[in-house]
Parts: sequence; structure tokens; C-alpha cells
Amino acid sequence: MGDSSAKLTAEGATVSKMDKRRGIAVYQDACSGQPGRARNQMPYLLKEFFLLRGWERLPYALVDIRRGSTSFLNDSAFQALSFCDGAFDTSCPILFPVHRQVMGELLKNGIIEESQGRTRLQEQQKYRLYPCRYIRRAHWAITGKCNYRCRHCYLSAPESKYGELSHEQCLDVIRQLSEAGIFTVSLTGGEALVRPDFLEIVDALLERSISISQIYSNGALINEQLLDELDKRGVRPEFSISFDGIGYHDWIRGVTGAEQKALDAFRLLHRRGFPIGVEMTLNKPNLHTLGATIQLLADHGVRSVKTSPTTGAGNWLNEQGRYDLGAEELYNAYLDYLQKYRAAGAPVSIMLGGFFACRKGTDQFQIPCKRYDGSDGMLRQTVCASARTTMYIGADGRLLPCVPLTGSGLEEQMPSITEMPLVQALSDSRYLRAIDTRLDELLDRNEKCRVCEHRLTCGGGCRAGALFTSGEFLGCDEYTCRFFKDNYEERIKAIYAS
Repeated sequence: MGDSSAKLTAEGATVSKMDKRRGIAVYQDACSGQPGRARNQMPYLLKEFFLLRGWERLPYALVDIRRGSTSFLNDSAFQALSFCDGAFDTSCPILFPVHRQVMGELLKNGIIEESQGRTRLQEQQKYRLYPCRYIRRAHWAITGKCNYRCRHCYLSAPESKYGELSHEQCLDVIRQLSEAGIFTVSLTGGEALVRPDFLEIVDALLERSISISQIYSNGALINEQLLDELDKRGVRPEFSISFDGIGYHDWIRGVTGAEQKALDAFRLLHRRGFPIGVEMTLNKPNLHTLGATIQLLADHGVRSVKTSPTTGAGNWLNEQGRYDLGAEELYNAYLDYLQKYRAAGAPVSIMLGGFFACRKGTDQFQIPCKRYDGSDGMLRQTVCASARTTMYIGADGRLLPCVPLTGSGLEEQMPSITEMPLVQALSDSRYLRAIDTRLDELLDRNEKCRVCEHRLTCGGGCRAGALFTSGEFLGCDEYTCRFFKDNYEERIKAIYAS
């Protein structure tokens, strides 16, 4: 809906627990279709691509199925939208001034329109309360199989360790996503495009009004025919393609010619107008290529690049740590690159792990690992905002807070969507408790973070990072710890102040 709709919404706002829908219905009956009543104003109707929804603890929301986006509403905005059913007489004196004001904003922002004698609200648009907690997006590995042999694969995909769900099981996952009120997915693998029923999965998602925000791929199977099929369906997701450094991509992907195939995919996607993102894994051999690689990607139409150090999971364990990067080595390389990045005019949007993030063409940067404002109110914040709103579904159907936790000790404790209904998993399960863990619990169990002066700013860092550097899900993430204790934020500011 854009920034102009912000005044109508209140994400995470406190709302009344009293269900006012019965009262709204009485108002509607009292002011709609009364014999002999003159209509002084055309009724309003919620536009067809908006749905009224709610979840446990967040009962009032507006969903835009074109974008898969959700805006949480306060009481007044929700009530005003409930009156926009194509029949309610907006001249009715029982309508409060605040409702009229909100309706004006809704009309201006293109959320409602004059009904012009059209039928009432479509059945699927009417309010529905989901019996579970809210999840914004599902990141779904539709297969554990791959056509590459990556050295660092979390899933050990060359051996197909996690396999894949059958076509019928995938359709059931889609049904469960819909029943839990999840309207956005990103598709990954393995290599998502190796599934012969890939387009059937896409169709099943679209039939349930679930939008596809991203397709993760190594690029080898992206061709004109695939893009034609997506265009026919009106689907234009971002393609997030792996690229691990000029001259090193083949080495880490285990396939000769992988680098050239990725570059060919970039050119094709750019020519066809599909947005392109890149994820780059960093290690000792390819670290020195960071600057040249990002410039090459910018020249090929890539709009965003996200980097992260290769971590000790899956196939990477076979390397026995010989290529791993320490925090100081990685961060100093980032600092060196930032001077070049700024001088080049920020040619792409970048996210250098938790170290630095900046949008293309701007000087406005963020520090991703600086997640909290330092106040005591942060103690009740979740330890990972991303995991709390984005659910990872593994190739075998297991739920995880994030992809890097694949193969960790935590994986065995998580429920599988094939055994526990998703609605239940989002109501009461080990998975829900993990993603809903609060900072005060982490500090209670983590003495190192509890006595640290940065505890209300960094929150112990990344949970996957903590697991791999300290061995504990609620442990200290040593990379984030090093960032704050060695004052890297001040060094970044110095670069941007010069």
C-alpha cells in the first residue's frame, strides 16, 4: 500500500480484545437497505485484492494479495474497513467522525472505491481470524536435490540427504500455508528448478492467493521458456542467484562452467526485466575478490548483494576449518571494501552480513547487528525478528527458525509439517517457543551477554551465529560480539564522514 497508508495501520499496536464485529453488523443492518431511506452518498467497497484478516494477538489486519503484504490495524481503521462492504450507507448518522476520516484516507490511498452498484464484498475478502500466531513469509525448500556439488551446502544436496516431499505432500503444505494465513513464500532448494512439477507448485500457490516473492537458484536452469511461463502467470519474483567470487565460483560450486552459467542467467534476467539479487558466501580463498565481484554483478544488472561467511555445517565440515574466516579478518576486508563502494556511488544495494547495509545510490547506511535501541524495553523483544516473521520449511518438511540451522542439534527438536499441522505448530510447539524467545530469557541463561554493556543493543547477536561459534542457541555470537567490542561502527562512520 506504500508509505501513504502508514497512518491507517499500527504494526504490533495494542488493540482491544473485545470483538466489535457484532456491533458493526448491527450498525450495517440499521443503516443499510432501509425502506424509504434516501442514500446521500455512494457506498464504499473494499477493492478486490484486499482481504480482512486476523491472527492470535493480532486480530485486525488488511492483506494485499498482489504483494503478499499485511498491515495491522487499530480498532478505528478496522471498523471503517468493515463498513466498506458495498452496501453500507455512509450517510448514516451512527457512523463516527473517525470512521469518516479513515474512509477518506482509504479512498485516497486506493484501498476502497465507490461501489457503483456492484455486488457486495466477495466471500474471500470477508474477515477471517486464523487460530494461530502470525508468520509473514515462508521460505520453503521444495527439494533437497541439486544439480551442483557445492562444498558448503547446508543440506548436503549432492547426496540428497534431505530428499524431497512428493507432489501430493507439496500440495498439502500449500493447503496448510493457506490455513495458517501465510500469503507470501520464497522458493529454494537444493535447486528449486530441478523439480519437474515446479510450475505446478507455482500454480497451486497462486490458486491459494499466495504470492511468490523470490526464487533461489544457481542459475543453470533459468531459460527463456521458464521466464515465459512465469510471465504468462503474471509472476515476476526476484531471482536470488548464488555467486561466490570471480574465478572461485566453480571451485565452491563443484561444477566446471558454473560461473559462466550464472553470468548468462544474469544477462537473461536483466534483459527480460526480472529483478536479480545475489547471495555470496565468503571464505579465505575468495575474500580478496569481494570488490571486483560486486562491481561485475552491478554491471550485469544485479540490484542487491548479500554476503555471509561460510559456516561449519553440512558439506563445509569436510573442509575442517582450513578456509574459515575469523571476525577480524572478515571485518577488516569489509572496511577496505566500503571505501571503494562509497567512491563508486553505491552501485548496488548491499548487506555485508550483520556488519553493514546500504541501498543502491545512497549514503544512508544501517548496522544490521545493531538491532535494539538500548532501552530496558528491549528485554521483551524476540531474539531474532527475522525468525519470528519468516518460517523456514526444510526439504523434508521440518520447520526451522532459519536455513543455517539445518544440520544443527536444534533441528532434531523441531516439528515436521508432515506430522504436526502447521496451525498447531504456530500455536504451541518447540518451533514457536524457539522463534518467540525473548531477550530477557537469553540474558538469564547467558552470563557473558548478561554482564555486557552492549546487551540491550546487540541482543547477543545472530542465533545461528551463536550456535556455530559458541555451541549454544542462546549463546553469544562471537562475530557480533567482536563488532561491538572493537568499535567497528565508529570505523564505518569515519569512512562515511570523510
